[in-house]
Amino acid sequence: MNTDLVKLIKAVYERWKAKLPKESGAHPDEQDFIAFVQNQLPPQETVRIKEHILSCDTCSQILAATIKLQSVQELEPPEKLLDESRALIDKAISSRILEIMLQAKERMLNLINTSGDVLVGQELIPAAVLRSRKISDFKDEVTILKDFGDIRVEVKITAKESNNFDLKVIMKNKQSQEIIKDLRVSLIKGDLELESYLAESGKVVFEHVLLGKYTVEISSLRDNVASILIDIKV
Repeated sequence: MNTDLVKLIKAVYERWKAKLPKESGAHPDEQDFIAFVQNQLPPQETVRIKEHILSCDTCSQILAATIKLQSVQELEPPEKLLDESRALIDKAISSRILEIMLQAKERMLNLINTSGDVLVGQELIPAAVLRSRKISDFKDEVTILKDFGDIRVEVKITAKESNNFDLKVIMKNKQSQEIIKDLRVSLIKGDLELESYLAESGKVVFEHVLLGKYTVEISSLRDNVASILIDIKV
């Protein structure tokens, strides 16, 4: 690999490492990260670091910053490395985001798109299957589920009168289905945080939300667990 690229990787790594908390020993060290980027690690170690990057915002951002540096002309990292790194970043990002797009007409919710699974009666249907069955009308309520690691998030949207809706967010353990009570849920519009609650009962309800675009952030004391992007319009 170009020695200038190695120097840049080291510089990016050192910049991010300086911001890490002291208990960051689980992160790959500088040499491991560079060896991973150069594809010089044993298969088991490569898998370990890949799994870590997928679950670690900091290391995925280091990798993303490294890839962005490819635009500098004198740096020519292998195309295979770039493709694999982009795939890792895309997976890391998509695993933390749920996108919901709905139309609300006369209190009828019409589902345009979702990256989660939709509850239809007692059946949980993947979005792709839902579209193939041409199911889109949900009267005045739709429930969408998506897993974020060990956490299963249930989002229930209920249409109300006067162009507003209620939004309920429930967090459960994916395996045991036990309610998770130590997460904070915030409703954000643009750059403004409208409401924020600690889910002491395992659920948070935002009432009489006007139609529009919102982000629901679910976070623990340590990091962001998930982002739910919601766009509901007439």
